[in-house]
Amino acid sequence: MPCSIRDVAKKAKVSVATVSKALNGYQDISEETRKHIQEVADELNYIPNASARNLSAKNIKNVAIIASGLIEEDQIDEFSMALIKGAYKYISNLDMTIAMYSITSEDQEKRSFDQFCKEYSLSGALIMGLKTTDNYYKNLKQSKIPYVTIDVKVDSRVGGSVVTDDEKAFEEITQYVIDKNHKNLVLIYGRKSAFVTLNREKGFKNALRRNNIDFKNVTKIYSEFMEEETYSQVKKLLIENGKNIGTAFICMSDLMAFGAIRAIKECGYKIPKDFSVTGYDGMSFIKYVEPNITTVNQNMVQKGYEAAKLLSDMVENNSESKSINVDYQLVLGESVKKL
Repeated sequence: MPCSIRDVAKKAKVSVATVSKALNGYQDISEETRKHIQEVADELNYIPNASARNLSAKNIKNVAIIASGLIEEDQIDEFSMALIKGAYKYISNLDMTIAMYSITSEDQEKRSFDQFCKEYSLSGALIMGLKTTDNYYKNLKQSKIPYVTIDVKVDSRVGGSVVTDDEKAFEEITQYVIDKNHKNLVLIYGRKSAFVTLNREKGFKNALRRNNIDFKNVTKIYSEFMEEETYSQVKKLLIENGKNIGTAFICMSDLMAFGAIRAIKECGYKIPKDFSVTGYDGMSFIKYVEPNITTVNQNMVQKGYEAAKLLSDMVENNSESKSINVDYQLVLGESVKKL
């Protein structure tokens, strides 16, 4: 049977609280007492419970990645995993522990962000997948616990954010397509309530206005950033309208671009001979797609890294909240034809 902290306290002839303080680096314990307790703990092969230790240690900070909507969606895409990788890459080098929690919209209704953090003894959290309709988006403004949101800004004294300039980036890729003489466009939206969707739409409209193209004439598809949903809707439109649907599909994610490409090919058309396609995100799988997709690389690992770095600074140094823009790159593939 494993040795408990009570066993250590009994043999060392001190209280449980004194053992906890000695093993967790508290300064109000004499060096002699600390050494004695450590010797007893080693003798008994006592292994502290990580969760309990984190609750009591003054020198260890618990932070977490809170992923909203991860369970509710049918896929865990590379974008999410790259963000998580970047965050762990930074936090793993610090005197911090990091956990990951997946929450649903219903979970957010049951307890506030601050309540969640207190329940799990979190000093701060990195939040991804947040939607404008989420309860956390509403109550984060009153939070007293440091947080960093990814791809959404929530103004408050203790909250930071790490974003891509989606409006500028999407305007740039749309302008690239228009410069190839495409005027009859198909816009494939992401999640309606997502900030990135709204900002990318703004960039799209900016490019259209500059080139005197009426937004009303654009064919629009909503597919929640889902590959299969995009595939189904694009295939249906192609069967019904053929090449009359437009000349270029401008997609708000690489996954949706891949779904569109599948549908186009299955309907007997070629890219970019019959239709041009662009993506957004810079996922690694696109280099295996033929032809290579023109896209925007968001530097997702770097985004997760910067988010964790900002959160650490806010937790450790009580630094002021701020918003960080991560650089992006327009990556030119072979999926856009000049008309």
